[in-house]
Amino acid sequence: MAYSYLVLLNIPFIALGVACVIIGLDLLLLPDSPVPTHQIRGMMEGACVNIEALLEEFDASERAVYLPPRDGRVYAFVPLGKKVNPSLQMFEKAPLRVLTEVSGEPGLFVFPPGSEVVRISVLSEDYGVEEALNYVLVDFLEAVQSVKTVEEGGRVVVEMKVPRMNTDFPRFQRVLGSVASSVVGCVLASVLMKPVVFSDEEINGDSVRGFFEVGSSFG
Repeated sequence: MAYSYLVLLNIPFIALGVACVIIGLDLLLLPDSPVPTHQIRGMMEGACVNIEALLEEFDASERAVYLPPRDGRVYAFVPLGKKVNPSLQMFEKAPLRVLTEVSGEPGLFVFPPGSEVVRISVLSEDYGVEEALNYVLVDFLEAVQSVKTVEEGGRVVVEMKVPRMNTDFPRFQRVLGSVASSVVGCVLASVLMKPVVFSDEEINGDSVRGFFEVGSSFG
């Protein structure tokens, strides 16, 4: 721009230079994320309070089943009786309300905090399991440092390094997993489009390993 102004005396080049400077300043001032990730993580942890109270009220202790998106959002079914065989056809017929029944078995439909994160992160349909988990947990949410997955038949093991979200709610953690594992369940159900059961979780220092069982689409 300076060369065009002082030497060439070329007005179009000067205007182009000014435009480039303005665009560059706009890019520098534009935040990477409209909402800071630490605030999103804080809101997610706060949302666990209501779910913890609900689970305590109904004395829920069985592992949750994360279900493929319904109206764009992932829901989790928490059995109040015996463990339910996770087939998608069975859950599609269940009324979508807090206290419901699946194949005659009572349970709760809860809206896990990770569901909204998965929705607003706009996952690509081309993402595989590990790619989707890295995008949501590492890039978008910055909830963990890294993610690795191992798929064995109908089982998925997800290892997360340096989790940055804490869960001080024992009932929530037993039923849905830690906050990071709960997000994993939402991502798996959304990508695989199958029911996903939170099976177990191991916490070892700065590493969290979540175990999930993938149900069937029909049956």
